[in-house]
Amino acid sequence: MAVQATLRQSRGPDGMGRLQALTYVDQVIDLIVSRAALGKILPGDRINELDLSHELGISRAPIREAFRSLVVQGVVESVAYQGVRLSPLSALRVRQVNEVRFELEKLALRTLAESQHIDALIKTLGDILEDMKAAARKEDTLALVTLDADFHEATMRAADNPVLLRFWQMLRPQLIIMFGLAALKKPLRKILDEHRNLLAQFATQKWKGIEATLSEHILADNLSIDFESFKRPAVATSKRKGKARAIKAPLAAE
Repeated sequence: MAVQATLRQSRGPDGMGRLQALTYVDQVIDLIVSRAALGKILPGDRINELDLSHELGISRAPIREAFRSLVVQGVVESVAYQGVRLSPLSALRVRQVNEVRFELEKLALRTLAESQHIDALIKTLGDILEDMKAAARKEDTLALVTLDADFHEATMRAADNPVLLRFWQMLRPQLIIMFGLAALKKPLRKILDEHRNLLAQFATQKWKGIEATLSEHILADNLSIDFESFKRPAVATSKRKGKARAIKAPLAAE
């Protein structure tokens, strides 16, 4: 699968879709995150730089740069003498990510509570929810969980705090992976219902109720998923030689 010039649709501050040209680095990052979100690469799986280079038809330089970005974002780990692997999702790790995410989104809510202009945000969230419904009807899990991230990022953007937004965006790739794996464990309809409930709370503009609903959504619903079950045995023992050998999970085709 050779990489070609690609455009990504993203949302601007007004919630409208934007087409953004992707570099090779961007495309490698999107490929790894999307495959991880769909369970094609599991936490702990090794991601082979040379295999990716051959598969995508590009040099190893942008792949290495993509790996460096993903290490900073916590998506992958670089392990001495073992290469790069998708970061494990222990119960502790998931709780830490969700707790930090909740505090960031709660801070955005406090900023929004002081604003008199949230009608535009409510419209944006409604538009995203409609797109989520369409993705669910098509059973397009990747589109749905990407829109899930868009839904929450729209709230962060509306707070109009670039520093706050940047910290949240650092978590976004990990969140998409977590959303995707969670979608393998619960009906897509439940994901829609959770966001429909959030939107209904925003419409009330009762901020304590919104914060309570957000807390349940992030800290209760997401923590109910056993993310540690998403892993494959990393080592097998050869009876003939009595040695341990690594099992490398191939990158599945999209």
